[in-house]
Amino acid sequence: MRKAWLVPLALAVTTALASACSEETARPAVLDDGRAQPAPGGGSSPSEGGAEEDLDAGDAGSCTSLENTGLEVEELAVNDDLPPGSGGTIADGVYDISTARVYQGAAGLPGPTGNVYQGSIRVTDQVYERVVTLKSAAGASAETRSAGTFTPAGNNATIAITCPSALQEQVTYTALDNSLVISNLVTKTSLVFTKRP
Repeated sequence: MRKAWLVPLALAVTTALASACSEETARPAVLDDGRAQPAPGGGSSPSEGGAEEDLDAGDAGSCTSLENTGLEVEELAVNDDLPPGSGGTIADGVYDISTARVYQGAAGLPGPTGNVYQGSIRVTDQVYERVVTLKSAAGASAETRSAGTFTPAGNNATIAITCPSALQEQVTYTALDNSLVISNLVTKTSLVFTKRP
Protein backbone atom coordinates (compact mmCIF):
# COMPACT_ATOMS: atom_id res chain seq x y z
CA MET A 1 0.00 0.00 0.00
CA ARG A 2 1.32 3.42 -0.87
CA LYS A 3 1.73 5.71 2.10
CA ALA A 4 1.42 9.45 2.69
CA TRP A 5 4.35 11.85 2.79
CA LEU A 6 5.31 15.46 2.64
CA VAL A 7 6.40 17.44 -0.35
CA PRO A 8 8.95 20.07 -1.03
CA LEU A 9 7.72 23.44 0.06
CA ALA A 10 9.54 25.56 -2.40
CA LEU A 11 6.43 27.21 -3.88
CA ALA A 12 5.04 28.56 -0.61
CA VAL A 13 8.43 29.47 0.85
CA THR A 14 9.68 31.11 -2.35
CA THR A 15 6.57 33.31 -2.40
CA ALA A 16 7.12 34.33 1.22
CA LEU A 17 10.80 35.06 0.68
CA ALA A 18 10.12 37.12 -2.44
CA SER A 19 7.94 39.47 -0.42
CA ALA A 20 10.62 39.76 2.27
CA CYS A 21 13.19 41.42 0.02
CA SER A 22 12.65 45.11 -0.67
CA GLU A 23 15.92 45.67 -2.55
CA GLU A 24 17.10 43.42 -5.32
CA THR A 25 20.49 43.04 -6.93
CA ALA A 26 20.79 42.10 -10.58
CA ARG A 27 18.78 38.91 -10.99
CA PRO A 28 20.14 35.86 -12.79
CA ALA A 29 18.33 34.42 -15.78
CA VAL A 30 14.81 33.11 -15.26
CA LEU A 31 14.22 29.43 -16.05
CA ASP A 32 11.41 28.21 -18.31
CA ASP A 33 9.20 27.44 -15.29
CA GLY A 34 9.44 31.05 -14.06
CA ARG A 35 11.87 30.30 -11.22
CA ALA A 36 14.93 32.51 -10.97
CA GLN A 37 18.15 30.64 -11.58
CA PRO A 38 20.21 30.97 -8.37
CA ALA A 39 23.48 32.82 -8.66
CA PRO A 40 26.54 30.98 -7.32
CA GLY A 41 26.52 31.52 -3.57
CA GLY A 42 23.56 33.87 -3.60
CA GLY A 43 20.35 35.15 -5.04
CA SER A 44 18.86 38.43 -3.98
CA SER A 45 20.18 40.97 -1.52
CA PRO A 46 18.89 41.19 2.05
CA SER A 47 16.05 43.50 2.94
CA GLU A 48 16.87 47.02 4.06
CA GLY A 49 18.93 47.01 7.24
CA GLY A 50 20.12 43.44 6.60
CA ALA A 51 18.10 41.99 9.47
CA GLU A 52 16.75 38.47 9.15
CA GLU A 53 12.96 38.51 8.99
CA ASP A 54 10.55 35.95 10.45
CA LEU A 55 7.94 35.30 7.80
CA ASP A 56 5.90 32.63 9.62
CA ALA A 57 2.44 32.69 8.09
CA GLY A 58 -0.15 33.57 10.75
CA ASP A 59 -2.49 30.62 11.22
CA ALA A 60 -0.13 28.14 9.55
CA GLY A 61 1.16 27.03 12.98
CA SER A 62 -2.15 25.33 13.66
CA CYS A 63 -1.63 22.85 10.80
CA THR A 64 0.80 20.68 12.76
CA SER A 65 2.50 20.48 16.14
CA LEU A 66 5.48 18.70 14.56
CA GLU A 67 8.79 20.05 15.89
CA ASN A 68 11.39 21.20 13.36
CA THR A 69 14.32 19.12 14.59
CA GLY A 70 16.21 18.51 11.33
CA LEU A 71 19.72 19.80 10.76
CA GLU A 72 20.38 22.81 8.53
CA VAL A 73 21.16 21.67 4.98
CA GLU A 74 22.63 23.92 2.30
CA GLU A 75 20.92 23.77 -1.10
CA LEU A 76 23.13 22.84 -4.06
CA ALA A 77 22.40 23.77 -7.67
CA VAL A 78 22.86 20.95 -10.18
CA ASN A 79 23.43 21.60 -13.89
CA ASP A 80 21.29 18.71 -15.07
CA ASP A 81 17.62 17.88 -15.62
CA LEU A 82 15.46 16.76 -12.70
CA PRO A 83 15.60 12.94 -12.60
CA PRO A 84 12.29 11.07 -12.42
CA GLY A 85 11.49 9.20 -9.24
CA SER A 86 10.82 5.46 -9.04
CA GLY A 87 7.82 5.59 -6.67
CA GLY A 88 7.56 2.96 -3.94
CA THR A 89 5.89 2.42 -0.58
CA ILE A 90 6.53 5.10 2.04
CA ALA A 91 6.90 3.89 5.62
CA ASP A 92 5.05 5.74 8.38
CA GLY A 93 7.28 7.82 10.63
CA VAL A 94 9.10 11.11 11.06
CA TYR A 95 11.70 12.14 8.49
CA ASP A 96 14.25 14.98 8.46
CA ILE A 97 15.67 16.80 5.42
CA SER A 98 19.19 15.52 4.76
CA THR A 99 19.90 16.88 1.25
CA ALA A 100 18.53 19.79 -0.82
CA ARG A 101 19.14 20.27 -4.54
CA VAL A 102 17.72 22.40 -7.34
CA TYR A 103 18.08 21.15 -10.92
CA GLN A 104 18.73 23.90 -13.48
CA GLY A 105 19.27 22.04 -16.73
CA ALA A 106 22.51 21.67 -18.69
CA ALA A 107 23.16 25.43 -18.80
CA GLY A 108 22.85 25.93 -15.04
CA LEU A 109 25.65 27.01 -12.73
CA PRO A 110 26.45 24.23 -10.23
CA GLY A 111 27.30 24.80 -6.59
CA PRO A 112 25.84 26.27 -3.39
CA THR A 113 22.86 28.59 -3.88
CA GLY A 114 23.14 30.21 -0.45
CA ASN A 115 19.70 28.88 0.56
CA VAL A 116 19.52 26.70 3.67
CA TYR A 117 16.73 24.24 4.49
CA GLN A 118 15.80 22.78 7.87
CA GLY A 119 12.75 20.60 8.14
CA SER A 120 10.86 17.57 9.34
CA ILE A 121 7.88 15.63 8.03
CA ARG A 122 5.54 13.12 9.67
CA VAL A 123 3.88 10.42 7.57
CA THR A 124 0.85 8.54 8.90
CA ASP A 125 -1.00 6.38 6.37
CA GLN A 126 -2.33 8.85 3.75
CA VAL A 127 -1.94 11.95 5.92
CA TYR A 128 1.21 14.01 6.12
CA GLU A 129 2.45 16.97 8.11
CA ARG A 130 5.48 19.12 7.48
CA VAL A 131 7.41 21.98 9.01
CA VAL A 132 10.24 23.55 7.01
CA THR A 133 12.34 26.64 7.48
CA LEU A 134 14.07 28.13 4.45
CA LYS A 135 16.76 30.74 4.97
CA SER A 136 17.53 32.60 1.77
CA ALA A 137 20.95 33.74 0.66
CA ALA A 138 19.63 37.25 1.33
CA GLY A 139 19.15 36.48 5.02
CA ALA A 140 15.35 36.27 5.09
CA SER A 141 13.87 33.31 6.95
CA ALA A 142 10.45 31.71 6.45
CA GLU A 143 8.90 28.78 8.29
CA THR A 144 5.98 26.96 6.69
CA ARG A 145 3.71 24.44 8.40
CA SER A 146 1.25 22.47 6.36
CA ALA A 147 -0.81 19.30 6.22
CA GLY A 148 -2.69 17.42 3.53
CA THR A 149 -2.94 14.19 1.56
CA PHE A 150 -0.82 12.33 -0.96
CA THR A 151 -2.17 10.60 -4.07
CA PRO A 152 0.37 8.50 -6.00
CA ALA A 153 0.23 7.85 -9.73
CA GLY A 154 3.15 5.58 -10.59
CA ASN A 155 6.37 7.42 -9.78
CA ASN A 156 4.58 10.80 -9.60
CA ALA A 157 2.08 12.13 -7.08
CA THR A 158 -0.29 14.98 -6.37
CA ILE A 159 -0.04 16.57 -2.96
CA ALA A 160 -3.33 18.15 -1.93
CA ILE A 161 -2.51 20.61 0.82
CA THR A 162 -5.55 21.50 2.93
CA CYS A 163 -3.92 23.54 5.71
CA PRO A 164 -3.21 26.45 5.95
CA SER A 165 -4.93 26.84 2.55
CA ALA A 166 -5.80 24.70 -0.46
CA LEU A 167 -2.88 24.10 -2.81
CA GLN A 168 -1.82 21.26 -5.10
CA GLU A 169 1.79 20.28 -5.73
CA GLN A 170 2.93 18.00 -8.55
CA VAL A 171 5.93 15.88 -7.59
CA THR A 172 7.95 12.81 -8.49
CA TYR A 173 9.22 10.65 -5.63
CA THR A 174 11.35 7.66 -4.64
CA ALA A 175 10.88 5.68 -1.41
CA LEU A 176 13.76 3.36 -0.50
CA ASP A 177 14.35 1.76 2.91
CA ASN A 178 14.63 4.70 5.34
CA SER A 179 14.90 7.51 2.79
CA LEU A 180 12.41 9.45 0.73
CA VAL A 181 13.26 11.72 -2.21
CA ILE A 182 10.57 14.25 -3.11
CA SER A 183 11.10 16.43 -6.18
CA ASN A 184 8.79 19.27 -7.20
CA LEU A 185 8.08 19.10 -10.95
CA VAL A 186 7.50 22.88 -11.18
CA THR A 187 10.32 24.37 -9.09
CA LYS A 188 12.77 21.51 -9.84
CA THR A 189 13.66 21.43 -6.14
CA SER A 190 14.52 17.97 -4.80
CA LEU A 191 14.64 17.18 -1.07
CA VAL A 192 15.98 13.96 0.43
CA PHE A 193 14.38 12.99 3.76
CA THR A 194 15.92 10.44 6.14
CA LYS A 195 13.67 8.48 8.51
CA ARG A 196 14.43 8.80 12.20
CA PRO A 197 15.31 5.53 14.00
